[in-house]
Amino acid sequence: MQNMSRDQLLQILDDIRQRVASGDSLEGNLRYLLADITAEHPYNVDAMYRVGNQMGQGGCIVIGVDHPEAA
Repeated sequence: MQNMSRDQLLQILDDIRQRVASGDSLEGNLRYLLADITAEHPYNVDAMYRVGNQMGQGGCIVIGVDHPEAA
């Protein structure tokens, strides 16, 4: 999971909403948890959603996913 501020989380929510509304995202998932309300970045976030589908096969935006090789 990735630590984020409320504004950063809202930017992701706005991006997902805009892409779904325009038909550019066909699926995805988002999870956010309030880890520490007193912290500068209180939210723990992970997300994956498809983008670029209006131009063909498209791709994905991935946020907060741990990669095994990074451990």
